Amino acid sequence: MRRSFARNFALFRRAVRFSAPLFVLTFAVVVSNAVADESAAPVKTAAEEMATETAFDFGAEPLRYIENDRLKVGFDLSIGGAVVYLEDKKYETGNMINSFDWGRQIQLSYYSGPNPFVGPNGEKPAPNWAGLGWNPIQSGDCGGNKSKVLDFKKIDASTAFVRTRPQLWPHKGVPAECVFECLYRLTANGFELNATIINNRSDKTQYTGRSQETPALYTNAPWYKLVSYLGDKPFENEPVTVVVDKRDGKGWPWVNYYTPERWSALLDENDRGIGVYQPGATRTTAGFHGGDGNKGAKLGPKDGPTGYIAPLEQTILDWNIRRTYRTTFVVGTLDEIRATACELAKKDALQAVPNWTFATDRQNWIYGGTTDAGFPISDCLKINVVPAGCYAASPGYFWRSEDAPILEIDAAFESAADVSADAPTALSLKIEPVSPADQIDYLGWSEGDKSVEKDRAEKAKTHPTLAPIIVPVPVDWDGERRTLRVDLSQIDAYKGAMKKVVIDFPKRSGQARLYRVGFVGKN
Repeated sequence: MRRSFARNFALFRRAVRFSAPLFVLTFAVVVSNAVADESAAPVKTAAEEMATETAFDFGAEPLRYIENDRLKVGFDLSIGGAVVYLEDKKYETGNMINSFDWGRQIQLSYYSGPNPFVGPNGEKPAPNWAGLGWNPIQSGDCGGNKSKVLDFKKIDASTAFVRTRPQLWPHKGVPAECVFECLYRLTANGFELNATIINNRSDKTQYTGRSQETPALYTNAPWYKLVSYLGDKPFENEPVTVVVDKRDGKGWPWVNYYTPERWSALLDENDRGIGVYQPGATRTTAGFHGGDGNKGAKLGPKDGPTGYIAPLEQTILDWNIRRTYRTTFVVGTLDEIRATACELAKKDALQAVPNWTFATDRQNWIYGGTTDAGFPISDCLKINVVPAGCYAASPGYFWRSEDAPILEIDAAFESAADVSADAPTALSLKIEPVSPADQIDYLGWSEGDKSVEKDRAEKAKTHPTLAPIIVPVPVDWDGERRTLRVDLSQIDAYKGAMKKVVIDFPKRSGQARLYRVGFVGKN
């Protein structure tokens, strides 16, 4: 079973590599809760860091806890400080977190190229995990080697900090050229995680943006029921969607779905359990591994059956990036979980129209067919425009067309010296609407009698994908900074709920400098 899990989960991870992007900082309108910090450039190489760093001495007992009247959270300092214990005292749940192997727990997990990744001394990945590429995770690797905690501080009874040198999951005994930092803080009915990756890779290639688990959560078998909101009226108290339930034959392979309210939950048969709210993630991968017969079974942390949730942010991880995201875990009833998530979404201004400003980070925009000037980001995105064609794509979002009739693009476009006078000049602006297809879940990969192609074809009959709205935008390639205003209000197709912006650049050589892309009203 473990062999099948590995092979097919790797297939799924490859499948979500190019799924719809997501996003994440907090400014006037929060379009991103992820922050890329440009201040910390590496001084030593990762090899030099690892040669002198020492593991935190946790003594004979590796477990550490923070707790309040409502819940208790435990970290295992022998496996990177991952969360191995979560108890809701109000409902006497006992431990809800699964630790069948070092790929479970609640833990950080990141993805980048190359694919496959070969270690600095020629170490090849395990064949059944090779498809994951460069994949540092908090707990350890597929060979059972544990990640090393470098520092741990219990700041007070409800706050803890962990610093970790992660292992590369697909390998056996290969530490990653990065460091993780986690700040955990208890709330009234859950805990907040501020998770940071600090890269110091010797490979300075800018790889394509990939889906990141932010983070991964694995529960024990009693918490099997997967619930979220998959509709087109978020934050209006519409009925929730039960994605996976008892005796429905679903959960494995994992499923992938659009989450405009940015939360999902794994619940027991009494509709109580744990929810995950991530303001930067409008897509989620989740499910239950272990079959219908084990949904709700009284099995524990070392048993194989498990529930799973991972909010997905698609982002570029530069060789030297320092990047933080924020996720909140909520315990309790379904109503309590959803109400807390929606209240947090109000604080994060997620009901406002998107407004991406690129002063210090990409705001989880990614590229196809090209790269930018790299990290740190200073003032704007400096995107290489190429004759073969390329694009920049926003993270996923949710907004209504009537609230956002005009799109502004604050940018400068400059030609390369050798571009011919008849080279194309106009941008092609694409806006993706929220489709019926976004209101249903999809298989992550094919296995046995479950086929991705068949699943999508069948669901497309009742849940079609709507065509994008495409608008040509004239551009001067003279290097002058301008704000382009695109009036979308007169376009018939621009009606209702929207989720994404894509800018297709013309096939020519040059540079596009993007300072801001955002929606405004007519006044």
